[in-house]
Amino acid sequence: MFVAIASFPEVPIDRRDEFHAWFAWSNTQLRGTDGLEGRRLLRTTDGAYVALVEHHSAETFAAMHATEQATRVQLRLAEILTASPSAAKYEVVAELPASGSCCGGRGHGHPQKTAAVESAGLQVAGRCCHDS
Repeated sequence: MFVAIASFPEVPIDRRDEFHAWFAWSNTQLRGTDGLEGRRLLRTTDGAYVALVEHHSAETFAAMHATEQATRVQLRLAEILTASPSAAKYEVVAELPASGSCCGGRGHGHPQKTAAVESAGLQVAGRCCHDS
């Protein structure tokens, strides 16, 4: 997995609602992009904004930025902010999978099961259902 953390320049107080709306709109524009696994807008305790973007790989992240949708997203952001965000990029080397779901919770949305209890209609913690 590949993660980018984009730090945004200061968002003027009178533009915050517009900025939040832009981020929600940009998520709809980028949804379905090959390799995009997640995108979140975060605010630090001192009010600065960062975006956490999770991708399958550095290659899918780079490919996303070459799309028409990404260009549209950046052009609209330029109408709100006076400067562009900067990004730090990381390869994930270890992680704690999301609890309560198979395969670390990555889009499958089904709990961990074993074949014996699945046929009985029960759900239990255990190995990933894709391992059976």
